[in-house]
Parts: sequence; structure tokens; C-alpha cells
Amino acid sequence: MQSKIMDMRFEVSENEEHGAVLKISDVELADEFDDFLNASCYVFSDIRLESDCVYFYFGQAGCIEKVRDLLERFKKQ
Repeated sequence: MQSKIMDMRFEVSENEEHGAVLKISDVELADEFDDFLNASCYVFSDIRLESDCVYFYFGQAGCIEKVRDLLERFKKQ
């Protein structure tokens, strides 16, 4: 049950302007994900912080499938 709750905090989408986009609705969890990207994956992303969520922009070279793969790796750690 915990994993389903955690999954609802993640939203992966893609748009023409930013490419692959990940929205995390928990700022603390987003910080952990950012550490994971930097320390374990060496993946570049642009980050936008809002009051209740964080957006990770992976650019036109990113794709939804790759972002979902990163999320699965993050959840397994």
C-alpha cells in the first residue's frame, strides 16, 4: 500500500517546449530524487520549485520511458 501512495506523488509527462517533465508533489522526496540523479545517475535536469511541488525538466533529449526507468531505480534504492 505504501508504494501506491508514493507513486501518486510522481507525475511524468512530456510537452513540446520542455520535453520530458517529472512533477513530484513532495518537496522532501524531490530533494532525495535530485540527490539520486546527481550522485547515482549523473543525469542533468532543470528544476523549478513551487510551493507544494517540484518540477524536473529533462529537455528534448529526455523521454517519458527513460524518466519512468529512473523513477523505478530510485524507488528500489
